[in-house]
Amino acid sequence: MHVTFLQSGGVAGAARGCALDSARLAPEDARELLELVRASGLVVSGEFLSATGRDLRSYEIEIESDAGAVSVTFDDHTLPEQARPLVSFLRRNAKPQERGET
Repeated sequence: MHVTFLQSGGVAGAARGCALDSARLAPEDARELLELVRASGLVVSGEFLSATGRDLRSYEIEIESDAGAVSVTFDDHTLPEQARPLVSFLRRNAKPQERGET
């Protein structure tokens, strides 16, 4: 499984991201990533952004697995509750990024 993550926006507007490949992670991290992706409920691609709210962080997540690919974008208001643990895991692995870099 390959997961690409980019967090941007917020008051500072700084971008942070990561690209994780479960085959290259420590076994316990790979297992956690797989479990979090499954529990996230992210199975349909789309952009799900709030019509209101300024200075919200946005989260772009791309998941590639044997089951197919999913690409989603959420913000702080639209991020589903069941996907929050996955985003927390990805944020812990994220590093400062230039836009377009992961």
